[in-house]
Amino acid sequence: MPEKPLIDRGFDRFLAAYNTPAYDFNLNVARLFVCAFLIWKLFSRDFGFFGTVPEEIFYFYPYHLYPMDKWILWTGLPVIQELLTFHWIHWFLPHPSVGVLRFIQGLTILSLASLAIFGKGPKSVIIVITYSLMIYLWGYLFLLGQEIDSIDLYFAIILALGISSYSDVPIWKMTKLYHEHRSAAGGRAFSNLILVFVFYYFASGVNKLTDLSILEWFQYDLVDAIEVHSIVAAHSTLDSLGFFRLFDGFTLFNYIGPPAVYISHLTVPIVFFRKNLIPKFFLFYFLFHLMTFGVGISFSGYIFVWTALFSWHEIIDWLRAKRRKPTAAR
Repeated sequence: MPEKPLIDRGFDRFLAAYNTPAYDFNLNVARLFVCAFLIWKLFSRDFGFFGTVPEEIFYFYPYHLYPMDKWILWTGLPVIQELLTFHWIHWFLPHPSVGVLRFIQGLTILSLASLAIFGKGPKSVIIVITYSLMIYLWGYLFLLGQEIDSIDLYFAIILALGISSYSDVPIWKMTKLYHEHRSAAGGRAFSNLILVFVFYYFASGVNKLTDLSILEWFQYDLVDAIEVHSIVAAHSTLDSLGFFRLFDGFTLFNYIGPPAVYISHLTVPIVFFRKNLIPKFFLFYFLFHLMTFGVGISFSGYIFVWTALFSWHEIIDWLRAKRRKPTAAR
């Protein structure tokens, strides 16, 4: 029998990895995690502010920010962006007042809490309402050309959970779910979560290949940028951790840090096929996003977001076994 073509073998391997059974329990933990983070995000800001500014400042599309050859960012084009953020409603209605926006913000927090406690709901109604409210609120930031990178992983996780079929249960049934075996549906849903991370970071790596030459990978003066930010922060209201002073003069890191990040972006698809590497990539990106604080880029949530991919069922099993050992020894 002739050997299958390489592309067919690759597709078979992808399907095998995609359909690998996983615990539905872990997906429910991921739901709790992302809901808790987004609730924190909502409590940390006031979307009512957007009711105080002129409507003319909105509709700041990516093609205003990037050269014309970046029109490939089609989701940020006029009309499409309004459709995707539900801001199409303002083709017919004016933007809401401060009070109405704060009410919508409170409703979104309540919806996220309901999603965390009750799950997706009948026919996924809770998660659909939650996502719609969130994308509408953050749409104000997107239409200002702001905060797309720092939140889209969480939005994509919500979408991935919403389109996946797995055993989604209310919080009080999670103990029972913990004792269930792995399922194929849970495996496919977990694969959807992993693909969210793969697409996000791999797309960033592809940008490094198209926008920079390999030589330029080694020309980013990261240590200088950290030193400049530390000096500016010391004479302004910006925050800078004293930890970053350890890098003063350590210019060798310029040739190690940035290239390592770019390579990690390009190799991140491996976690889809070798899920045991997730903790290692988590540790790397934990350090990477922590380091970005040194140049004033604060993606605090991305320091921890990889924990949504942790195998919490196995972690709990390990902790329970460790607790039983002293008892068994006596």
